Amino acid sequence: MALNIYDTLYMLAAIEVLTPEPTFFKRRYFPTDLSMDVFGTAKVLADYKEGNRKAAPFVMPSIGPLPVGRSGFSTYELEPGNISISKPLTLDQLNKRGFGESILSTVTPEQRARQLLMGDLSDLSARISRREEWLACETMLNNGCIMRHQSTDPDIYDDVPVTFYEGANNPALFTPAARWTHSTDEKKPGSWYFDVIQMVKMLTLRGRAATDLVVSNDVGNFLMEDPWVLYMMDNRRADYGALNPQELTPYVTTLGRFNFGGRRLEIFVNDGTFEDETGADTPFLASGSAIVTAPNCGKGLYGAVTQKEMDNRWHTHAGTRVPNYLATIVPPADETIISCRPLFVPTTISPWTAAKNVLAA
Repeated sequence: MALNIYDTLYMLAAIEVLTPEPTFFKRRYFPTDLSMDVFGTAKVLADYKEGNRKAAPFVMPSIGPLPVGRSGFSTYELEPGNISISKPLTLDQLNKRGFGESILSTVTPEQRARQLLMGDLSDLSARISRREEWLACETMLNNGCIMRHQSTDPDIYDDVPVTFYEGANNPALFTPAARWTHSTDEKKPGSWYFDVIQMVKMLTLRGRAATDLVVSNDVGNFLMEDPWVLYMMDNRRADYGALNPQELTPYVTTLGRFNFGGRRLEIFVNDGTFEDETGADTPFLASGSAIVTAPNCGKGLYGAVTQKEMDNRWHTHAGTRVPNYLATIVPPADETIISCRPLFVPTTISPWTAAKNVLAA
């Protein structure tokens, strides 16, 4: 039987071998276990550990061991976001020379259609990866996110909020006493160094790990330009760390490790941007942002996608990317589609601390 490259199962396998769009924050902070975190249902289940900082008591030998309670956790059924984008293919596009083809190309429209399929799958998947990277940063920054679901009319949309705390006050939000400015007094209001130490303490008091300081591009430039940093690193009486910028991805740089009150944090600068649905250049991490957290603080969950396929039947697929291919005879046109239903959640309650708009105007 001839292989049908437009079959959904074939396209699912093809997506697996595509070179993925490089992501950093999704991969570092919200990894996905394909066997546990990809659901075959429209909704996903998220487990949250409540944390445990209790110590063992001393016990009188004559009474034996004292029982202690088990660490608690909560399970929530959540509705993931919905992403579905497509690329149409018409006859006039098939008859045009493709990108990179020779002027005297002998590629037939049939061959060009197959080539365009793989290119379209790659491009659509990369667009989803950029949205996932934004979702990772937004979730850590706000301890939740607002997923704006668009329609064909830009003025008609549906904002779907999700928060990972109860009540009106976000326990993971740190508000500096003053906007950050350059100063030689690390305990003066407006000292970024003192504030980062307080952000670390907020995490450690909750029993959370603190190893990373993630900052937006403008905050990263502020740190590099601070004369106090250079002064303290030249101070031979204490080891405050070393700044040795290295590019990790096209938009993520590590500045090195720095000592914050005895705890060394690696500083990551996110200067990446993407073009949103309005055509605006949008940063993955909002300007003026700083986040203290640790790797694997969350996980990336995916709900199942239900779609109607060329056999005119409904099919449900579990996966991080679910392709589909539709065709019409009149008018003659093809449409390549990729959908996914992502939701990024913390593994414990508030495993990050974030500060917004930290820089002075």
